Amino acid sequence: SATVHTLTLKGQMRSLEEKDFYLQERVSGRFERVIRLPVAVQPDKAEATFSNGLLTLTLPKAEEARPRMIEIK
Repeated sequence: SATVHTLTLKGQMRSLEEKDFYLQERVSGRFERVIRLPVAVQPDKAEATFSNGLLTLTLPKAEEARPRMIEIK
């Protein structure tokens, strides 16, 4: 399986119902963010959940990025 060093998030923010606001700072429209990851990950094993406005990503490290024990003889 391939490994990657970047994460791309794409989405769209919907505007709130039109109300009589004095000031509204929420942005609406499409967005895209590219985040460089410190280590390679396994994209086929990545998981994402969205709950109560919080996006949680689980990105397992690629095998080559994991620490290894080397036996000293």
